[in-house]
Amino acid sequence: MFQTTWVYNVIVTIVFVLTHVISETINTNQTCAILYEKGVEAYLEDNFEDCVEYIEAAIKKYRIYSKTLQNCRLQCKEDVSENQPMFADDIDDLHFYEKTLKNTLCILKCRNKHKSIFGLYNINKETERLFEDRKPYEYLHGCYFQIKDYQKAASSAFTYLVAHPDDKPILASLKHYTSFPETNTKDIINYEAKEYVYLYVHGSDAYDKQNWEGVMQNMEESLVLYLHAEEECRAQCEGPFDPGWYPDFIPSIANHFTYCLRCKRKCKDKLSALNGEKYDDLVASHYHYLQYAYYKLGKLKAACEAVASYLLFYPNDRDMKINVQYYKSLPEVSDKYFVPREEAIHYTKRDGYEQKLMKFIDKEFNNVPTTGYTGVTQESPTTTENQSTAY
Repeated sequence: MFQTTWVYNVIVTIVFVLTHVISETINTNQTCAILYEKGVEAYLEDNFEDCVEYIEAAIKKYRIYSKTLQNCRLQCKEDVSENQPMFADDIDDLHFYEKTLKNTLCILKCRNKHKSIFGLYNINKETERLFEDRKPYEYLHGCYFQIKDYQKAASSAFTYLVAHPDDKPILASLKHYTSFPETNTKDIINYEAKEYVYLYVHGSDAYDKQNWEGVMQNMEESLVLYLHAEEECRAQCEGPFDPGWYPDFIPSIANHFTYCLRCKRKCKDKLSALNGEKYDDLVASHYHYLQYAYYKLGKLKAACEAVASYLLFYPNDRDMKINVQYYKSLPEVSDKYFVPREEAIHYTKRDGYEQKLMKFIDKEFNNVPTTGYTGVTQESPTTTENQSTAY
């Protein structure tokens, strides 16, 4: 969380806006990496209007690329899961490989369908990391300041600070931008915030105002959009992996899987920071709000399902256990009502399984000396010959 009180007040009073005006005058045949580089060059040359144009265009182009990539991977995964296998019996795990082949074919067709995006955007891991780390905003806020657009300068600085809350120079810049009369702190926004962020805050505000219908509507929609955002984040992790060595068939699968899994395990933390404030229980808290809102609305079955869902995340939560006993004391409530919701069951089971896998990987593979071409480790990919790597 940001350290200063005034910044916290900015977070609390944000007006949630989903649009970001971006110039349309840039050559669309240039990659987002080139556009970003030109924006940085313009910044260094004190050409601040061009800096804004290039970097805004780079951000827009990267958004289109990442969204298209995520959609391809998620849609193909869903389509393949609905397909019947060619052979009923799963002989030698061939169902897994059949799904993998069909998924690959689907992704190739999707990439070909959107070849204007994948062919021209040319995103490598370094470029992807740069945009995911919000680095363009490190320059963009200064460029906006120089052209005296203090409102956008403040929002750009704030967007960067959400990902880098301890960056003191940019924190000082944001404070400086808010000192101008043209800057309205209520209109400072996080340009990269997902829609669930706005809905979650609207829902918690509705809770404070005892607007139970508003709590229910906003939290239900926020939950759906959050889970989708996490799936998008996880899909983004399923990119190429260069281990820096030449593995056997099975070790290559294990290494690439571990590489993707380590990335996917970071999605929850990445998405649980709402405009600078970290929530350790973001998913579970949706059910906490919902159980009370449904109770107040007289929807007791839905309230009980939300309680049971919350307890999947925190089975020893004392207050929620008290709520369970209270609900059970109501004549309208049946024990059959306390069934966790399907998405909560799936989420917690996957999370638990992945935790076990990560513990297994970290413990077992670190204790086994590699022979130069087998094994899974925590190290980052290197160019060292025969180095087994995955993260």
